[in-house]
Parts: sequence; C-alpha cells; structure tokens
Amino acid sequence: MGSNPWLQTSSLGTCLRPNRRNLLLGTTPGGYRFRVRVEQPFRGFLLAAFLGVGLGLLRGVALAEDIRFPADSGVVDVTKSPYFAHGDGKADDTESLQQALLDNGNANRIIYLPNGVYLVSAPLLWPGGTNEESRQRSTILQGQSRDGTVIRLMDYAAGFGPGGRGHPLLWMGTDPATHPRNAVRNLSIETGVGNPSASGISVMANHQGGIRDVTVRAGKKGEGIVGFDLSHSETIGPCFLKNVRAEGFEFGIRAENAVNSFTLENVELVGQGTAGIRNSGQTLNIRRLRSTNAVPAIQNTDPTGSVTLIDAVLQGLPSRRAFPAIVNRGSLYVRSLMAPGHTNAIESRIETSITVTAPYVEEFLSHDRMAMFMAMPSSLDLPIEETPELPWDPPAQWAGPVTQGGKSGDFADDSVAIQRAIDSGATTVYLPNGLWRVEKTIEIRGPVRRIIGCEARIVNGGLGSKPVFRVVDGDSPVVVIERIEIEAPKGPLVQNDSGRTLVLSSCHNAGFILNGKGSLFLEDISGALPASINGQKVWARQWNIEYEGPKIMNDGGTLWLFGFKTERPGTLITTSSGGRTELLGSLAVSNGAFKSSPMFVIRDASVSLVAGEVAFQGNPYNVVVRETRAGVTKILERGSGVDLGMQIRSGGVGLVLYSGHDGANSIPPPRPRRKLDDKIPLKP
Repeated sequence: MGSNPWLQTSSLGTCLRPNRRNLLLGTTPGGYRFRVRVEQPFRGFLLAAFLGVGLGLLRGVALAEDIRFPADSGVVDVTKSPYFAHGDGKADDTESLQQALLDNGNANRIIYLPNGVYLVSAPLLWPGGTNEESRQRSTILQGQSRDGTVIRLMDYAAGFGPGGRGHPLLWMGTDPATHPRNAVRNLSIETGVGNPSASGISVMANHQGGIRDVTVRAGKKGEGIVGFDLSHSETIGPCFLKNVRAEGFEFGIRAENAVNSFTLENVELVGQGTAGIRNSGQTLNIRRLRSTNAVPAIQNTDPTGSVTLIDAVLQGLPSRRAFPAIVNRGSLYVRSLMAPGHTNAIESRIETSITVTAPYVEEFLSHDRMAMFMAMPSSLDLPIEETPELPWDPPAQWAGPVTQGGKSGDFADDSVAIQRAIDSGATTVYLPNGLWRVEKTIEIRGPVRRIIGCEARIVNGGLGSKPVFRVVDGDSPVVVIERIEIEAPKGPLVQNDSGRTLVLSSCHNAGFILNGKGSLFLEDISGALPASINGQKVWARQWNIEYEGPKIMNDGGTLWLFGFKTERPGTLITTSSGGRTELLGSLAVSNGAFKSSPMFVIRDASVSLVAGEVAFQGNPYNVVVRETRAGVTKILERGSGVDLGMQIRSGGVGLVLYSGHDGANSIPPPRPRRKLDDKIPLKP
C-alpha cells in the first residue's frame, strides 16, 4: 500500500476501506473525496448468492416446517374446544381466534394455529388486563408452519376500505413499556383484496420478544399501508425480528420514535410503493436485508434516527424515476452493501450531501469515526457465525417432568423430575407452560440437545447464586435452551462448564456463567445480571441488560454483539487483556442516577463501537470512552472538543464508529473540530 491508503473525507461523511484493487476515487458535491469499491465480482457473487438464494432457501425450509408440541405442553390449540376454529379459508374465524387471545392473556401461553387458512373480518387484538402491568403482554401467537398457517383478511372487509384510518390485521398493544414476551411465530398474514387501508402487524414487545419466521403479504399490488409497523407506539422494543418478509404495502417496515431499538436479521422486502423501510427517529440494527424494489430500500428521515446495516443486497428495479438505495438524514453505518440497479447506493443528506454511486460499498459512515490512539479507521470486522439451528424433533420423542413426578404451580421442588426427563434418553426435553420450582442445579448431559420451555417460568427455589442448569459434556456438540422466563432472578439460568456450544434463545431474565471453552450464541435475551466472558467466543443478537452496575466484562474473549440495549447506570462493556469486542448497533437509555462510570472501558484490547444513547431525563454519560494502552489512559468526554463523529442525539450521544484497535493501516485520531453544543456549521 502507499503511504496514505486511507482518505479522510468530509467531516460529515466517510467511506472507508483499504486501498485495494478496483477502488474508485469519488468526489462529493462539496469537493470532498472518498473511496468505495466499484466491483468485486467474486465476493459480490458470493454475497448475492448467500443473501438472494440463501434467503430463498429459508422459505424452502419453511415449507418443511412442522412445529408441533406435546398434548400436555399447555399450548392452546384454536381448532379444539372451546374455540373450534375452522381454518378452512371459508368460515369466519375472527370470534374463535379473538376469544382464544382474550382467554389467555398475560399468561405466557402459546396460542397455536395448526396448518390452515384462518379467515378473519376484523383486527385481532392482544388481550387487555386489569392494569398497565398486566395488559397486552406475555402472549404468543404460534403457527405450525410459516407457509402452511395463514391468517387472511376477508376481501373488501368493513373498515379497511379507501380513506380509512388504517387498521392492522394483528394489533399487539400500545404504551407503556410493560409488554415482555409478546411474539408471533411461524405463520403468514394476508390482507386480502379491496382492503387498501390494511396493515399487517402492529408490533408490540419490549425487553424480550418479537417476530420470527413470518410473512406479511398485501392482497393486491398498490394496496396496504405497512407490513410490519414499528411506529404506532413510543415504547415498542427492544425486540427481535428474524426471518421475516413483507410483500407489497406502501412500506414494508415503518419505524418511529427514539426508544427502544430493534434488531432485524434475514429480512426480505418486495414490491413496496414508497420505501422498503422508513425510519423516523428509531434505532434500527439490520443484518442480511434483501430488498427488491423500484423505490428506496431505506429512508432514514430524521436526524435522531440511527441505522446500522451490514451484509445487505438492495436490488433496484426499473422505474420512471431514479432512486438511491438508501436516503439518509440521520446516523448511518453501512458495511458490505450491494445495490445493483440503483443510480446511487447511498445519498447522505446531513449538512453537506454525500453521494455514493458505487454498486458495492465496503464501509460507509455518515459522520467521522472517533479514536483517541492510533487506530484502524474501520470496524474490527470480526468473523460472524450464524446461530446454530437444530432439527425440531417430533413430540413423541420429547420428554418432560410431568411423567417423572413433577407438577407445575404446586411450589414443590421439580429439580429431580426435570433431571429424570433429561436422563430419559430423549433429545428434546420440555417444560409445559406454567411455573416450575428448582431447588437443585440440573445437569444437561447425555443425548439432550434442546431444552424448550413452552414459554414456561422457572422460580429459583433457594439456589441463591447457583445456576438452574449446568451444561456438562454430552453427545450433542450444541445445546439449545429456549423460551423460558426466570422469575425474580437471583442467579443465572445456565452455567456452561463444557466445551459444547450453548445457544440461549427467547429467554427472559436469563443470566449465564461461562466456565468452559464452549462458544455462546444469544438471540433475543433479556437479563438482570452482569455477564462475564473469560476467553470464550460469544455471538449475540438482540441482548437487553437492565442492571445497575457493570454490564458486560470481556476479559480476553471475543464478543460480536449485534443489537444491544441497556438501562440504568454502569459501564456497558469493559474489554481487557487482549479481548476483542465488536458492537454493531446499541442504545443506552440513560435513566436512573448520575453516571459516575464511563459508558465503555477499553484496557489493552481491540474494540469497535457503533453505539448510541438517549437521555430524556437529562442524565447522560459524561465519559463516553475510557481507553488505556500500554499504561497511557485517555478519556473521551461529552462536551469536549470533538468532531462530528460524536453527535447529540435525543439528549445523549451517538458514535457512528469508535475505533479502538490498531493495525497495519492505522492512522492518527481525528483532529478535534468543535464542541457538541456548537450549532455553527463546520467548515473544512
């Protein structure tokens, strides 16, 4: 490489990657320069194949889905007594489905729809409650398969016609932020013909919950308002959307408001009328987005909005007007973007417009990167591993504690019964819906590879700080624990003492201890306890920690964290002893007391941060990063002379990229340019 392989561009925007082959020197309207890759045939082909064909294969997998539960699991089958839904695509099942929801609200119950077409004539509403703490929460709508279970709005349904206010087919609740564990899984939503003011799902889940393996389809081209509505309430999120697809509507996804963030992975958007995604102020973390549209794939319309986008293919279709793939007016971090068919990949319009015309963009920042030492001007770019998926065993092969003498809700110790189920030889062990008391740590051993809670709750019955489960050596290299809530957690859900890979998915109040060498994968996890990584590898997607004090300690490990939301004082992540941390998209809700500790601490380690904060109560973090290298400590403070890489956002700060890692292409830290509260436009 030459003496200056990196070009620092406008202080308001940068496109960064090493000066490799096939790089184009571009110029912004303001005369600033940047570098992007114009064509990268081999990697581009692989990415297109992975996202295009790969996401298509996800739909193929959905065709083979057969999500069924044992008869005693506590799942509510809507086709059985007392609901008797038809699912034949002819009879109106609105009353049956709505009554099943009303009867089982706030109970962690799975409302189960076997394969069939369930015709409805009105919105299906999540159940109310006696107060704000009990309404529209802990309710799960579950299909047998994504393509086999369909909820379809009748054609020309009353209230969904032209000029209507707009109604969703599924409405999951509204403010305040007291709706954990709401979810929709493994089904399709169709809004029918002649229903132009219909939407698909008004999403409501916070702390833990979301949408998985769901397709939302407009009945006719040009009809429908939004597929997945993340804008109808201020307190939606944090929540997780994975393997979702929106066909048609004006917007595939619409998001607003500054709290509480969303994480999306494996998203397909096809045939939208105005934009694939419109974001007005929310924090969106998106990976593996595939958009096929004649309109922009993403509109980030508000200065308070923040979008982190990685590994995306945004295919532009012919249209009367030329559209960029991404239009940005807020904070934007992009990595590994293909935008064939669009005139521009990115148009970032902040104070000075920056246009990126290349069809492949390795890395783009809407604002300057931040650093305090010599550092790479790019992200750490850690290898990403997909969350392991295991086959869904037929219910006849499951084992549970009921046949071993256990009983939910009787407050007797169920530890022995659960251990017997694990030792029965089954590969899947389930906890029927209800409350299970555990007084002795249960070992996961033998052939067991999946512990599924059926949305059950576990109460720590005197374990104290000891774990509920302990993973030891066994037959399966992967162990999955999913769909469990810990009541009033005193200790962790699980301790991994083995070399096996552990997956925690859709668990509420789920702490963990890592003693062995096995890797950890987290998906849609909330926790009320701190987490320590001691040399292990962790890949986390949508992790919510609301703990007062230090939240994550990475001591010599590798942490890839995509979508992180926190509350209450305390350092978010401390990385030390040669550890590596890559944070891609986070939101710190700075409520609670004065923040005496830094937001992030780095001690002789490698870190890159794409992070944000909101502080509506006026008590943000004063020290954003404290970094120590070879005995020298530097502090990045709020209100100090900094460039636009750290900007004010809803009372907090935002880091489009902080680079705390060194390398062969390292450059000096950016020169201080202005104070955060100075509104005078920056001049080069």
